[in-house]
Amino acid sequence: MKKALFLFPIMLALACAVSVAANPRDMKFRPLKFAPAEPIRFTTPNGMVVYFLEDHQLPVITTTAMFKGGTVYDPAGKGGLVDLTTRLLRTGGAGNRTSDQVDQDLDFVGASLSSGSDYDYLAASLSALKKDAALGFEILADILQRPHFDVARIAFEISNKKDKIRRQNDDPSQLTQRIFYQTIYPNHPYGVFPTLASMDNIKKDDIIYSYRKFYIPNNCILAISGDMTVDEVKGLVSQYFGKWPKGDYVIPIPPEVTMQYKPGVYYVSRDINQANIRMGHLGLTDKNPDRHAMDLMNFALGGGGFTSRLTGQVRTTAGLAYSVSSMVYNRAERGAFFAYCLTKAATMGQATGMMLDIIKKVKDSGITEDELKMAKQSYINGMVFNYVTPDQIVSAKASLELTGFP
Repeated sequence: MKKALFLFPIMLALACAVSVAANPRDMKFRPLKFAPAEPIRFTTPNGMVVYFLEDHQLPVITTTAMFKGGTVYDPAGKGGLVDLTTRLLRTGGAGNRTSDQVDQDLDFVGASLSSGSDYDYLAASLSALKKDAALGFEILADILQRPHFDVARIAFEISNKKDKIRRQNDDPSQLTQRIFYQTIYPNHPYGVFPTLASMDNIKKDDIIYSYRKFYIPNNCILAISGDMTVDEVKGLVSQYFGKWPKGDYVIPIPPEVTMQYKPGVYYVSRDINQANIRMGHLGLTDKNPDRHAMDLMNFALGGGGFTSRLTGQVRTTAGLAYSVSSMVYNRAERGAFFAYCLTKAATMGQATGMMLDIIKKVKDSGITEDELKMAKQSYINGMVFNYVTPDQIVSAKASLELTGFP
């Protein structure tokens, strides 16, 4: 009993302390200091740019080779060529190794190697322990300089891609996305998607030609970070990439995007009880100075999750959507702005009308000062998380140079 009476004043004091605690929104913090480390940059005699950031926290090295290029450069009638070429670098074997031997050697030391393509760039990435750095660089150099492009492997990858194309309409959201881009980018590579016919048009000579255009040292930026010194990095780069001959192909500027589509409703009938809505139009280039203002506007409109108007009104208040949002997607040529919604088929019209009303109100009246403040704070604070690791820092620097930013 005495113990209980002794505890009572303590509990009462704690309750009083909690009751007068400061509101978290009223708390003051020192200004955020944002000073990511600065990588070392050097250029090799054959024209390859290298960024390196030393980091000895873990005995690991990461490397990403970035190239100007991408699926925007697929030849007419051969949609999927650039992506297929990039995939074959990783899966087709290289140097004195077959595809299986590449996998076995990487797996034996716990290293990883991948390659991929986007609309406007290509990349191959390596991660390995420092003790296996030489092996990793050797294999990376092989796939970039001495890929096999085996006929049987080409046929296998084309067959896999054709299977995916046959199933591409099974996902309504992907179908809506494809139709949207085909509509706003008619007669432009941004609106071209691989088809069964385009895959049948791709031959080994096309793959070799595509490879020789883009995968040259003077079109490559190498981003390296990890447990090495700059002298060790220069030694590895010289040993494995120093004899890579320059190419003479100049990557052209992608064709200009112009508005050719007709505004309207584009409807794809599917026997499902849900509706996938995507509405929007052409947007900005990635160099447009208004891109930052558009990002802040979009955060308040639909990109800010549950704090945004679309989510708050269409989903939370009206209960019309499983998911609703908006996005500003900037590209080297004109990008896109769009809003999307997943709702019941029966409420498609109601959800669409509500989304249009919200977008029109933002267009006519703008966003509030509170919305603008929240958007700015979110972007500024979130930027820190893009530069957490040395790999992120060095990749960001390389990516900025690759895409023509300061």
